Amino acid sequence: MTMLGAPSSTSLTRTVDAQVAHASLSMVTAAPTDALPHTTELKRPLWSVGGQLVGRARDAGVVRPDLTSDDLAPLMCGVVYAANIHSAPAVRVETTRRCLAWLLEGVHIR
Repeated sequence: MTMLGAPSSTSLTRTVDAQVAHASLSMVTAAPTDALPHTTELKRPLWSVGGQLVGRARDAGVVRPDLTSDDLAPLMCGVVYAANIHSAPAVRVETTRRCLAWLLEGVHIR
């Protein structure tokens, strides 16, 4: 996963790993509004990092120019949802990581 560089790929891998390990995380992340103000505070740094990653990759010309930071949460949640639905618990992390690699290749500009 060379598209966003090692730290970025690592961050995205950790994100999907956490979503697989904690089933409610995807729902909380994807929720259009937060039930508690503290949840908003906790999510703010995640959105900031996501925005920085996408911005740097877009500025470097290594991702599609139409990719935005707002696209990250749905993409990550989608990868985790697909793995949760279509794979056994014992292989969900592996399946999620493989799907993430495909996703990253798909947004990469060659």
